[in-house]
Amino acid sequence: MNARSIVVLALILALLGAGLWYRRTFRDDARVMTSESLRSMVPADLNTTALDRIEISRPGSAAVILEKTDGSWRIPALGGVMASAQGVEHMLAAVGGLRGELRSSDPAVLRDFELESEQALGLVLHQGQTELAHLLFGKGDFRQVFVRAAGSSDVCVVPGTILGQLGAHGSSLSAQFWIDTNLLSVPATEVAELRLSTPTDEAILIRTTQVKGNTGNAASAWTLRQSRGKGLPLGQLEDIVPALARVSVFEAVPPGNALVSRLNTPTHRLEIRTPSRTLVLEAALHRDDILVRRADSSHVYRMHATVFRRLFPAPPNPAG
Repeated sequence: MNARSIVVLALILALLGAGLWYRRTFRDDARVMTSESLRSMVPADLNTTALDRIEISRPGSAAVILEKTDGSWRIPALGGVMASAQGVEHMLAAVGGLRGELRSSDPAVLRDFELESEQALGLVLHQGQTELAHLLFGKGDFRQVFVRAAGSSDVCVVPGTILGQLGAHGSSLSAQFWIDTNLLSVPATEVAELRLSTPTDEAILIRTTQVKGNTGNAASAWTLRQSRGKGLPLGQLEDIVPALARVSVFEAVPPGNALVSRLNTPTHRLEIRTPSRTLVLEAALHRDDILVRRADSSHVYRMHATVFRRLFPAPPNPAG
């Protein structure tokens, strides 16, 4: 065997070895993970209910900070708006249950897994000034992701969709992912009175009780009082009531944004009275933006037009 043949054979063997390593490390889908082969990615004594600060970071993107105040998770970068309690709790439950299978302990291959500090998605969990857990997430998809603990070169493959639960969609992070999109919720059965004010109309809808026939059963009915405008049909006002079960928004307006001042003089107002409380929604239209807030809060949100039209109906166009 001449020298050229030896070089070619060595090259082939090297390529086969590299391919086998890559398959075993990155693409060995046939390999079955078992409970015996999995290790916990967070300390066994981690108490997620004791956490009061969460930091999620990605290179080239502003970090997302979540802080717990008076038992509620909030987003400081958005003026302290409420975060989705369900979203945060589901994410923390998933993190607390993260278990992975060891794939490498070689620091030299961290870059291949996109797990160098300057490459990875970072998650830090705090209780006061104490860091309770710090994880780095590298290459991954909707099936699995490579993870290591900060300060360790042990790389584990973790099954599941934790990246999506961390809001890691695309190349950047957004604090908007975490906002509580439910601005207000009032069950229809609790609504006793509505007071609507728009640029064209003012009306009051009052729940009354009527006795049905000879049965003696009480049933709810509504009375409409129009004080200004061309006249809103009773049905349009009644349609507001079920819409109050969940008043949704889709984006929080940062407090430094000039749009916030638009609600200094709201163009629309809806007062919702129940036997135990009174809630007020204020809204303003600015070009393509529909801005809304609760009167008892300074936080301003954007609302979809379909939701706005149900809460603030306009009089029907006259026939012809």
